[in-house]
Amino acid sequence: MLNLSGNQGRREEVKTLGSLFLSGGGDQDQTKVIDAIFIEKIDKTKPLLYIPIAMDSSQFDDCYQWIIDVFNPFGITVMMWTDLNNKRIDDLTSFSAVYIGGGNTYRLLNAMRASGFDQIIYHYVQDNGILYGGSAGAIIMGTDIKTCDHTDPNHVHLQDCSGLELVNSYAIWCHYKETDEELILRYIQTSSNPVIALPEETGILLEDHQAKVIGTLPAYMFKDGTKSVVQPDSFI
Repeated sequence: MLNLSGNQGRREEVKTLGSLFLSGGGDQDQTKVIDAIFIEKIDKTKPLLYIPIAMDSSQFDDCYQWIIDVFNPFGITVMMWTDLNNKRIDDLTSFSAVYIGGGNTYRLLNAMRASGFDQIIYHYVQDNGILYGGSAGAIIMGTDIKTCDHTDPNHVHLQDCSGLELVNSYAIWCHYKETDEELILRYIQTSSNPVIALPEETGILLEDHQAKVIGTLPAYMFKDGTKSVVQPDSFI
């Protein structure tokens, strides 16, 4: 079982962990099961904070309409932040949860790091916050984001590709397909990082120092030269 009581990376021990949802991606129908579990967790009297900055700014309006369509039917209002500068962790107390969406993983991590919001999110999760990372938003929560190299160009020339390290030493691979296996093994060989691979329709929920597979398809663990399959509703 994946133990989340501590961290093998460069950060301090995680003393308290909120609820961290990591989704492998997909459209509204594909993530329906993951979204339903997320909806049950949050306080619907508070708005949900949506951060779409992994996407190009020209797509923000469409992104906002998409997330409204997903969550408004459940009585959840959504607020969107597209500028993370000058934000503080206290600014998050008025929200039920934070949702960080997909797009280009390098763009996302670069913007979060430049604004200092990566540190805010890290401590928000430690302090019992509820966070949903979809695709790029999930990848940055792992130990390293180079798992996106086969899909995301590094136009921002990011040099330090370390993620937030909220999943111990694991890197997160999203949109997993069986044809990705050779790429994953090559990544592990060069990085020495174990990988949790999430297909679309699949996610993991990390809370209470445990990680559980959620969604409709299995997750895949690559570690120490072996691949293991973890079915939905099973603990990693």
